[in-house]
Amino acid sequence: MQFAERESEIKVLSSMLATSGQGRGGAALITGPAGFGKTQTLHSFAGTAAKSGVTHLSATCLRNEQNISLGVVHQILQALGGVLGEIPSSLKRLHEAAFSATPEGIKPDDLNWIGVTQGLWELITSRARQGTVLLTIDDIHYADSISFEIILHFINRIHTENILMVFTSNEGPNGVPFRIQTDLMYHPNCHRLRISPYSRDAVSRIAQRHLGTAPDSPISEQIHRVSGGNALLAHSLIDDQRNAAGAPGGLVAADGFSGSIRTLLRRIGPTTLRIVHASAVLDTFASPSLLADMLYIKRETVSGTLDWLTAIGLFGPDGFRHPAAKAAVLDSIEPELHRELNGRAAQVLYTRGIQATVVAGHIVDDSTLNAPWTIDVLREAADQALSTSEYELAVRYLRHAVLLSSGDERVSLTLALAKAEWRINPASAVPYTPMLLRAARDGRLHGGDIHWLLMCMLWHGQNDEAMDLHALLQQAATGQAREGGDAAVWRLAAEHWLAATHPPVLHRLRGSYRPSPMGDGNDFLLTGLYGKAVMTLTTTLQDTVNEGALKTAEKVLRSVQLEGCNIEPVEAALFCLVYSDRTDQAAELAEALFTLAQRRGSPTWVSALAAFRAHIAERRGELLEAVKYARIALETLPQRSLGVLAALPLATLIEAHTEMGEFDEAEQYLRHPLPESALHTRYGLHYLAARGRYHVSVGQPHTGLADFMKCGSLMRSWEVDTPLLVPWRLGAAGVSVVLKEDARARKLLDMHYAHPHGDSPRIRGFALMVLASTKELRHRPALLREAIDLFQEGGHSLELAHALARLSNSLATLGETVKARLIGQQADSLSEQFHAEPLRKEIADAFEKGFTAPTGPNARSTLSPAEYRVASMAALGYTNREISKKAHITVSTVEQHLTRIYRKLNVNGRDDLPLLYSAKELRAASRAISGTEAPRRIPGSASVAG
Repeated sequence: MQFAERESEIKVLSSMLATSGQGRGGAALITGPAGFGKTQTLHSFAGTAAKSGVTHLSATCLRNEQNISLGVVHQILQALGGVLGEIPSSLKRLHEAAFSATPEGIKPDDLNWIGVTQGLWELITSRARQGTVLLTIDDIHYADSISFEIILHFINRIHTENILMVFTSNEGPNGVPFRIQTDLMYHPNCHRLRISPYSRDAVSRIAQRHLGTAPDSPISEQIHRVSGGNALLAHSLIDDQRNAAGAPGGLVAADGFSGSIRTLLRRIGPTTLRIVHASAVLDTFASPSLLADMLYIKRETVSGTLDWLTAIGLFGPDGFRHPAAKAAVLDSIEPELHRELNGRAAQVLYTRGIQATVVAGHIVDDSTLNAPWTIDVLREAADQALSTSEYELAVRYLRHAVLLSSGDERVSLTLALAKAEWRINPASAVPYTPMLLRAARDGRLHGGDIHWLLMCMLWHGQNDEAMDLHALLQQAATGQAREGGDAAVWRLAAEHWLAATHPPVLHRLRGSYRPSPMGDGNDFLLTGLYGKAVMTLTTTLQDTVNEGALKTAEKVLRSVQLEGCNIEPVEAALFCLVYSDRTDQAAELAEALFTLAQRRGSPTWVSALAAFRAHIAERRGELLEAVKYARIALETLPQRSLGVLAALPLATLIEAHTEMGEFDEAEQYLRHPLPESALHTRYGLHYLAARGRYHVSVGQPHTGLADFMKCGSLMRSWEVDTPLLVPWRLGAAGVSVVLKEDARARKLLDMHYAHPHGDSPRIRGFALMVLASTKELRHRPALLREAIDLFQEGGHSLELAHALARLSNSLATLGETVKARLIGQQADSLSEQFHAEPLRKEIADAFEKGFTAPTGPNARSTLSPAEYRVASMAALGYTNREISKKAHITVSTVEQHLTRIYRKLNVNGRDDLPLLYSAKELRAASRAISGTEAPRRIPGSASVAG
């Protein structure tokens, strides 16, 4: 480092050195706070002086050596011996005494004190007669008392000698140490030089020299602001910038700066150090008043120290000048002291009424504090953290509160902790469930708490424990019947959820259970948000679409704020809409809730809502969206943490990848381990159906049929046998057709139509498609047209693509190639939108096998560009008026073009035009004319189905 910034001080010292060389010796005392560059200034001056031929004798005082008698004198003797070649015999006894001094020191009586001191002085002055002598002592305030007395003896006699003595001494909050003030600073032979902090210009000059910055560089201003002009801090920041060359813009406060902060801490007094430590612990609350109470120090002392810390560059108007400074201070505090300071801080802040989250932060950092009020503060802080979605902070507070608690209070806190952990990761709540189960059996949990624990057990597939909890809930409901407790409400809510999502558990409890629809039986108990929501799902699965349930579901979803940890009401309301084919509405509401979950930051809510959103997207045919959200669900939480719910996003991924022809990807998700308990849930039904479709698609129809039949067996035994959930009979019938087992297919269809299956256009259309595949070829188009109308009515575009493809194939086989070609074209256009590649391949294969190649004149070479454009639009089914509008010509001109087109191509009319185009040409024409818009009618037909 270069310290040219201290030119004025060095100039004064050089002048004094020149005067000393003329027989007018003197002394100089350089003072200033720690880190201001006193030592560096002294060394810079001494180095220059030594080069000019001055004899330089030096010593450095250390805090841990100030009790070693003659320590400083020993250093001077060594320096003198180096100059003279040896130590004179008259001083050898002093040298030996100084060298062998014990920590207890030596007594002046042990030596001929005056004689030895005078002998050393005469030796120095003898050398001074040969040339100027410079004697420097760094940090003289740490000098041992005997050496200090000897130095004072020299100063009293220096004014007639060629000797300059230069010392440095620290300044603390109370100025220069008292001994230096009284004996040295105001000595008539001593001149004081006070080091000041660097100015902005000085820092700018240093930065220019070392960093190559411009004079007005913002980085120089930042260095000055953060360092407060403290030389040590400023140079360390400059070193950090140099070491971080190439890093993003902005000031870098790295290891160099942190190291300098720790160096400063070693150079300030113990009281000041305590105040700095306490300030770092209190952070923004470090006022003089609080610090005084915390450290049992007078407020005036604290205020003066804070002002001094500001003057030396460590503090600014609002505490530490940079976060790295506070971090370095905290890192330097010994663990035991850190705990003690946090305990004191918590007590002081609590008595001042500071908010609970601030006090709690200090409590958890002090594992020994256990005042009567700590648990209440921790609980209040956890509640505040949960209200602001700071779940990890809430968990931290509650964990500490649990450690400090006992008895019923510990049970209550453990339950709160488990719920908070659940929002972050449901698996992390599992370790607390054994203790909570014992508490429930001991009658120490209320109805709502038992219900939550029951739901937690179901989530993780722990069905035996869930049954025990249901029994406890039943007992609590019986016991509270006359007291008006809430256990009966929670019992009924649990049974609705079990019936809809975990039927095997309820059937093991009761043998059979079908909850009553909304408004009937004992369900009048379910008046809250939770109860109404779960009832919408059971009502939908039991009674098909119920308008009252749908309105309730929408109301629930528009009002819920995701503030708790019960996902069941949200899921129930969403799937009420999904199973009722209100997927557009469900997608809108699920997307809003997913966005809210992301904003609140609960991984569990985000993962669960992503799983629901993925299932909805797959039902709508939005395959890429389905894959995206399902992956979010499985990536936000480990699959194990999703419990039995993991079956839902896995089912979505298997189904979507299968539909897109990405069979390898689908197989990968089939290999994900899934607990058997997951297959015995509503989610497991979706998984079995998706697995069945995958097996059929990869040429394993028998395995696929087994999955559909297993799905049906479970649904029948659980009494949730509705195609709104999974249309397993239709799936099995479709596989039976593939296996050429038409009799079984017809039997399954008869069973489907005999079973209540609601009024869902999607299910009815699906049934018609399967039914058509069992009929003779000539009867199929009518059934498929009816299915197409239903899919169009319900907005089920992917199912529509499948129906169109089947209709196209049927018409082509019957010889109606014109309509078949255009319907196939529309099916291909829809399939392309949904990335359904297997379906597109099926359509392409049908074109190759069933359609004749175009014959006759080549349209593109025979017709003019304008005629070709009109012919293409007519082939795609546009009316003359629509062609007129798109081509920006009159209807009369369109008619004239068509007359010439028919004559040139030798066709009878527009119905013959599609035969002259290949499927590829029609697709290209469709995109060119109207983007991805598919033709809306077929020549000679009133609707897309012809």
